Amino acid sequence: MNTNKTIHVVSSTDDNYVPHLGVMFVSLLENTQQHRKVQLYVLNGGITEKNKQWLQKTVAPYQTSIQFLDVDPKQYENAIESRHITKASYYRISIPDLISDSDIEKVLYIDSDTVVLDDVSKIYDQDISPNIAAAVIDCGLHDRLQTLKVSEDANYFNAGIMLIDLKSWRDNNITDRAFDYIKNATDEQLEYHDQDILNTLLCDKWLELHPKWNAQAYLLLKQKKLEFIDEIKKQEAFSKPAIVHFCGEEKPWLKGYVHPYKKTYYHYLEKTASGLEQGASAKNI
Repeated sequence: MNTNKTIHVVSSTDDNYVPHLGVMFVSLLENTQQHRKVQLYVLNGGITEKNKQWLQKTVAPYQTSIQFLDVDPKQYENAIESRHITKASYYRISIPDLISDSDIEKVLYIDSDTVVLDDVSKIYDQDISPNIAAAVIDCGLHDRLQTLKVSEDANYFNAGIMLIDLKSWRDNNITDRAFDYIKNATDEQLEYHDQDILNTLLCDKWLELHPKWNAQAYLLLKQKKLEFIDEIKKQEAFSKPAIVHFCGEEKPWLKGYVHPYKKTYYHYLEKTASGLEQGASAKNI
């Protein structure tokens, strides 16, 4: 294993989530080994040129830059939006088409509403074959595959953090199958958007990661017993999360939101560049 290889990290955002993406990138770059090169990509859900420049300015001190990937929105015209989820969430389905360089074997996808607290090379360097992806069980929806009538015993993963084997994804034609799913699915089958799609298509083709790599609110706020997660791993994730995921409608930048890592979010926000365009600001609390 060549641990000097570039780590390829992808996220997705529209203009409103730009400051939060900046937080995620800074926290990731601050906690990744200094000798590892990191290449960043953003699935562009509609970002102004000024805010693109702000993101580039934010990551420039870490000797890296961002490639913005433009998605064809027509491909997602039938995708259902609801709650706080926009069509930009679905765009991760297109990652293996948009990053077509055959030398790039895998990418780490991380949602913008996260804070990274550990070195992501620890999961990026894992060999996940013969699986297509690696992810963490969804703490709130782990049994959703039964509702979707996909499996009675398999677990459902949270798609907010995924390590993706690009070749395996392409070989299994996941993107085209996902578009077919969108066209033919009922509203119930898309209640959790692209996450439902990916769990259906990758049901028996994903590797389970330690829950600390996607420490969700259900775990960190002890909102459920989570008996389906190993007790030791659960305690490790609670006491020392590697990636904190502010999943759900409540976010650390919203007034009144209580979360043990809210101050951590603001710590990294202060390290982002100044001059964020009006209308896409996290400092409006």
